Parts: sequence; structure tokens; C-alpha cells
Amino acid sequence: MVTRVATYTNHTLLSDLALRNAARVTDLQNQASSGYKSRNYAGIADSTQRLLNLEGEYTRTEQYLRNTTQGKLRLQSMETAVDSMLTIATQMKTLMIQASSAQQADDVNIREEANQALQQIANLLNTNLDGRYLFAGGRSEEPAVDIEKIGAPDNYMSKLDTSVTAAATLASLGVTANGTIQIVSTDIDGNSSTSTVSYTTGDTINDVMDSINNVTTNRAMASLRGLGGEGTPLLNIENVGNGSITITETGTGDFLSKLGMEKIGNPRPDADYYLGDHQIMELRVDEQYDVSYGILAENPAFQQLIQGLGIAASTENQDALSTALGFINDAINDLPNVQGQIGLDIANVERFEERHQDFKVFAAQAISDIETVDVPLTLAELTQYETALQASFISISRAADLSLANYLR
Repeated sequence: MVTRVATYTNHTLLSDLALRNAARVTDLQNQASSGYKSRNYAGIADSTQRLLNLEGEYTRTEQYLRNTTQGKLRLQSMETAVDSMLTIATQMKTLMIQASSAQQADDVNIREEANQALQQIANLLNTNLDGRYLFAGGRSEEPAVDIEKIGAPDNYMSKLDTSVTAAATLASLGVTANGTIQIVSTDIDGNSSTSTVSYTTGDTINDVMDSINNVTTNRAMASLRGLGGEGTPLLNIENVGNGSITITETGTGDFLSKLGMEKIGNPRPDADYYLGDHQIMELRVDEQYDVSYGILAENPAFQQLIQGLGIAASTENQDALSTALGFINDAINDLPNVQGQIGLDIANVERFEERHQDFKVFAAQAISDIETVDVPLTLAELTQYETALQASFISISRAADLSLANYLR
């Protein structure tokens, strides 16, 4: 039928309504099949900027959560390692107390047990997670501890019960004849050197130390310090670099015997075993907040434990073992503080982790509300528009059949 002037308005109105219904039906069909309001930003123009902001925040939050997860794993690994150290220290304390008992001394091989404990401590301080040595500070790509240097330096020490001063003459300490001592030092690579030092009974301890320390070809060092760096000052002659040392006396001198120079491990009061640096690691957990975390292998609590075990691994002298037990007791008292510090770092990280997890849930829901549709509701709406579209087609069809002849019939 040809559209006439009289029917043009109705025809145009019905056609426009049908086209709008058809477009809406197509949109609803796409939404119902995909679950999304639109395939591009144009379809949600009024919410595009808010969606972009939420997506950016969501991406940053996911990165912060990855950071907190990684940091927490590192801290938990460190906490486990420190807990193991505390267990080892407590077990060694029990063994050393048993060894001090006359009835049980023969049943406990303290030197072997202490040496094994030292190796275990070294391995724990070299804890590695994802290629990162956790106790090494910023130099995390390298081991935190040199296992070869974690034991007590090979060392000769004067009598534990006799204080030695730098001004004391050898004669005052009982030396009766002039003589010569020979020092053979070997480093951990097997390179050795030999030096010879002569003395007279009128020399002071300071003279003897200068004579040893001024021999540039040797690897020996003489000093006055107590066992483990504490207590009564004693004469120490040790290898530089944690190798071995052997001292013998030639001629008629009796320097070694009168001073009671005994070969005994005496770790210096420092962290010569430590290979890392002093950088404390930082973890970005929020836009403007970093968490400083981590414990270095040179921590005083670790040093005390290593000193105690180093002494116990090198001698069965009861006075020395008492000193070693003191160091281990100090470590047992201090290690829980180290654990507490790590625990605080974990709690701090978890606080931000919980906050980001809450925001991630909120952002995900907000993004979903903008992008997606309620499929059952959309299907119901689609049914309504399909019905309306069918009604529009019927109306157009019936309007096309209107004529004066049909009307008169």
C-alpha cells in the first residue's frame, strides 16, 4: 500500500517505534548473551571515567597485594629460621649443662655437637627464598654467611685464670729464658706462611705482640682480649682469615709453657662471617607508604650464639665452656626479641594486606556493576521488548490494510 498524506503521520510514528524496539531488542540480546552492558566504552559513556578510575585503582591494589604476599612470605621464612635457631640454642644449653656433670660428661660429645650446630646456624642464616638470601640485606643475591668463617678462628690463648697486661714483662709471668717461637699460618685456601719471633725475658707482652704483628709475611695476629671478647684479658695469637695456625718453640725458651698457651677457638666479638651489607629492605605496600623489614645475619643475637658455639666446638676446657654457655644464654634471651621484631613487621604488612583485600572486593563489585548486567532481569526485559516489537509489526500491518472499501465493508 502507498502511504498517503492522511496516513503518513501514523505510519511514521509506528515505524519509528518499531525501529527503536528492534534496536533495543538487539542490545538486550547482546547483553543477555555476553553478560556486559556494552562491547565498548561508548555504550556506557556516562560511567566511562569512573570505570577507568576504578580499573586503575584495582590494578595498583593487585600490585600492592603481590608485594605484601611476597614480603610476608619472606618474613615468615625468617621467623621460622630464627625459631629453629632458638631451638638449637636451647638444645645446646641442655647438652652443655649435661657435659658439666661428672656423671654425664662422657656421654656428650660437646665439640661435635657444637660444630654440627654451627653448620645448622650457618644454613639457617643462608635461608634462600626465590633466589634471595633473606638475612643478607641489600646483597640478597649472595649468601649472607661464609660457612668457612662461621667457626671460631684457630687461636692460641694464655691461661684462662690469669690476667695478662700489655706492660707485664715475660719474667714477671714466669718465663725464665730467652727463646724463639715459630708461627705457621695457613688460610682457608691452603696457602701457608711461616714467621719466627724472638723474645727475651725482659720484653713486655706489648713487645711480643708488636713483633708478631709487624711481620708482614705472616697471617697471624696477636692481641689482648678476653675469651670471646669479654672477661679477663688474655694473650691471643690467632690466624687472620679463619685458617689454621701452629705455634712451636725453639731453643731453651719456655714462653709457651709458662703462659700456658693453649690452642682454643676464640671467635672475635664481630661478625667477620657476614658477607652482606647494612641495607634494610623496604616493601612498598601503599601509594605513599613503605614498610622497612628484615634482620641481618650480623645481628648481635646471632653473633652471641655463634660465639658460644664456636668456643664449645673448639675445646673441652670447663672454664671456656662456662664462657660459651654464657654467650648461648644471652642468645636464648635475645632471640625472642628478634622474633618479636619480625612478628611486628608481619603484623604491619598484614594490616595493609587486609585493607587492600577489602578495597579489591569493593572495586571488583563496583566495576562489575558498571560493566555487567543481571542476565535473568535482562531476559525478562528482552521478552517485554520482543512483545512490544511484535505488537508494533502487527499495528503497522493493520494500518497498511486500512482503505475506504475495507471500512465500508
